[in-house]
Amino acid sequence: MKDKIKDYFIILIFAIIFCIPLFSPDFNIYGDDGIQHIARLMGTTQSIAEGQILPLIMSNFCNGFGYSWNIFYSPITSYIPLIFTIFTNSFEIILKIFMFLITFLSGITMYEFVKKVTKNRYTALLASAIYTFAPYHLTDMYNRVAIAELATFIFIPLVFHGMYNIFNAEEKSFTKSLPLCLGAVGLILSQIVIAMYVAIICFIYLLVNIKKLKDKQVLKILGIDILLILLLTSFYTVPLLEHRISTDYEVFKDGRMERTDALVFYKVDPIDLVYTEANSLSFEIGLVSIIGLVFTIFAYKKLDDNIKKIYWFSLVAGILCVVFSLRFFPFEKLPATLKMLQFTFRLLEFSTFFFAFIAAVNFSLVIKNFKMVDVLVLSVITILLIVPLAKKNISYEKKWKEEALWPAVSVNEYTGRVHAGCASFEYLPSKAFEHLDYIKQRENKTYILNGSAQIENEEKNGCKMSIDISNVKNDTVIELPYIYYLGYTAQFTDINGDMRELDLYESDNGFVAINLSEDMNGNITVLYNGTALMWISYAVSFITFIGVITFGIYKKFIKN
Repeated sequence: MKDKIKDYFIILIFAIIFCIPLFSPDFNIYGDDGIQHIARLMGTTQSIAEGQILPLIMSNFCNGFGYSWNIFYSPITSYIPLIFTIFTNSFEIILKIFMFLITFLSGITMYEFVKKVTKNRYTALLASAIYTFAPYHLTDMYNRVAIAELATFIFIPLVFHGMYNIFNAEEKSFTKSLPLCLGAVGLILSQIVIAMYVAIICFIYLLVNIKKLKDKQVLKILGIDILLILLLTSFYTVPLLEHRISTDYEVFKDGRMERTDALVFYKVDPIDLVYTEANSLSFEIGLVSIIGLVFTIFAYKKLDDNIKKIYWFSLVAGILCVVFSLRFFPFEKLPATLKMLQFTFRLLEFSTFFFAFIAAVNFSLVIKNFKMVDVLVLSVITILLIVPLAKKNISYEKKWKEEALWPAVSVNEYTGRVHAGCASFEYLPSKAFEHLDYIKQRENKTYILNGSAQIENEEKNGCKMSIDISNVKNDTVIELPYIYYLGYTAQFTDINGDMRELDLYESDNGFVAINLSEDMNGNITVLYNGTALMWISYAVSFITFIGVITFGIYKKFIKN
């Protein structure tokens, strides 16, 4: 235990060193994806303040008509950072704390995975250092500020930790495979496309170990893990699928999230793996990793039998991920689902993980009496080699202040393809996206699209509104000042106090619409409550989570 505490402290030092540029008040955290994550945190905070039990609609966004990130975009990066509001009201600082936490935890999970496989704490520490100071990690954190992808650095080692346990642990039990379950849940809730690619890699790893699948206990454990993963993530995946099935949203359209022109443009040139000339993105493998990989020719003969399979799998998988990212590989000809990766350089995250493992193992086998001093020397070299990349690529010129994003940036005639808070409007209904000019010009009030009615006393507060209607003619259609997402409800109360639910549907402009009849004389109250299926999925995830925690407590403290 003392050794683990010491090792964790060293990993903490690694994280602090890697995050030194982050601590600068001038670091441009608004670069690339950063501005969207800041705005999203603000919008989620506002949703909670309004009293949304399911804080899915950012009511201030899109000129006050409401825009949803949280239905479509993985939730960890939206909800977890808000825990840090207990320390500060600055969303910049909140996001920086979260990025630091990600760096530290990813170092821990990498350490635990490699230590489990090699049974050597020094090898694990070196792998953690190489993983933390990998050039692509720097690119993700400082150039792209890709918080969702950055979070996946925590969970990839967890997944393979669990996979290794399933096939190699002496005791075949669910508790041994728990890292797989936690890692997969974390990936899905962080970045679902990265999760999809990890699932593909894991499936190939299963095929490599296909003989062990003859063990019914192994199949049982895998089945339990898959079931728990589905149940624990249902609060996110079920509403996502519900919207996918019910309505046309931009994010689900072919070619919307997998632009072939951008995919081809951002392919990696082979020279980039050694030295990237670009001033914003670094695709280097890293000299320490390269040397460690070269040492394979000396190290492979010294491998223990219990790690040979995952060692060779990691080496081949890492090399293939690099090859698939290169300019000559016809990635654009792959199926549309695989092109959802958007940029081939994202595959370097997987090679970063696999190569950190291989390089650390090779150094530990080649260096005689490999000890802590060797770890520290190689770690310092790794840090020094990444300093020039940091100086070249990290921007300290902030172009925004968070006050300018609050309560929300308006959508107007000057809005380009990308908008601060709505990204490229990919989470709009397709009808609303096709009528973006309508959003820019529309007033924030109820419109009568067809027929006639008298509307009075209209009050709107976020996702809550109330209007009085009278003198309604048959076949009257009104359009509420809300972009269409499932979960809005409208209740009509007549002058006698009788109430009934009204059917809502999507107007031709992508807004919430209601059909009225001439007998309607009273009040309409609109709320965002979520759908029944959403509530069921949240309940399922919560009950499953409580069940897993209870089982863990039982196994750890009561049964033992």
